[in-house]
Amino acid sequence: MRPAAWAGIAIALLIVGVVVGYFAGTAGAGVRTVTVPITVTQTLAPATVTVTKTVTVGAVTKPEYTFYYISHGGPADPWWAPVIKGAELAGKLLGVKVVYLGPEKFSIKWLVDALESVAAKKPDGIIITITDYKALDKPLRRVIAQGIPVIAVNVYDPRPKGERIPYMAYVGQNEYDAGYKLAEFTIQWFQKKFGRCPKLAVIGIHEVGHIGLELRAKGIQDAFRKYCPETPVPEKLDITTDITKAYEILRSYLKKHPEVEVIFTLGPLGAHPAMKLIRDLKLKGKVWVSTVDVDEKILNGIKEDIVIACVSQQPFAQGFLPVVFMYLYVKYGITPPEHVPTGPTIISKENLGLVLKQIETTGGA
Repeated sequence: MRPAAWAGIAIALLIVGVVVGYFAGTAGAGVRTVTVPITVTQTLAPATVTVTKTVTVGAVTKPEYTFYYISHGGPADPWWAPVIKGAELAGKLLGVKVVYLGPEKFSIKWLVDALESVAAKKPDGIIITITDYKALDKPLRRVIAQGIPVIAVNVYDPRPKGERIPYMAYVGQNEYDAGYKLAEFTIQWFQKKFGRCPKLAVIGIHEVGHIGLELRAKGIQDAFRKYCPETPVPEKLDITTDITKAYEILRSYLKKHPEVEVIFTLGPLGAHPAMKLIRDLKLKGKVWVSTVDVDEKILNGIKEDIVIACVSQQPFAQGFLPVVFMYLYVKYGITPPEHVPTGPTIISKENLGLVLKQIETTGGA
């Protein structure tokens, strides 16, 4: 048999091992025989190799590894639901325990405290959002020095490689690019529709100090500096994570600045109250929302012509992929790529159908 064929069998056996491990760790008591046919293509004719593995289902109860997923996003932010779903599914498929930790309210102190508490448990791996690289720098370096592998997700350390926290990999979008591309698309949309830039825009930021959101905002501002030099650069407005407060803050701003034509938001916590405000004040066709992140309400906003565009960064993938990469590293010594981009992808009315399946199956895109 050719070497390539043996390689194919080896990969298939690895997959079989994962599947068998999953059934052994999650099913009820008893004995089950798992038979997997593998087709190997050779030069002369295809050959079928049947691999039969017998396991005592239910005999394995302890997970092989324990990974902690520490995030700045808690239950108050619906964007994180598909992230959690993706991480949990990856853990079940691989037979590892994934513990997701997120605060009830955004707090960098909570994030640092959670990291130090988890590190004391000596887990097999830590997946974490680098929401504030200054606050997390020393704690994470201590964790990595102890030999605990770390993967960054959703938010990265923006410093050059020689200066940044030496985590193994980052899974997520480039946050600056997300803001820049969103503003670029929005400006082009205005130029096609009205032959000009927006008269005025504002950026609602729901977690001030969150490095990812700050980078998104900077990207938006830089796009305006490049494409609309005669237009005032959009200012950042602290709208908080409370959607009721966000609504009132945006309402007050629009009353003071009636020339605003675009409200940029950096996530659903800003997009939802902004859309409601436009409906309530009957500003449809006069004021629009452009936002980062996607959910069903935001997609409905695109259908209604209230939302110009949104940025998809694949939250389910941000939950699922880092667990897989961590497993491959601790189990087989496979080092993940330095950056695994999950976005940004611009979603508008023109390509709305692209994410509908994701929304239906994972809750977000």
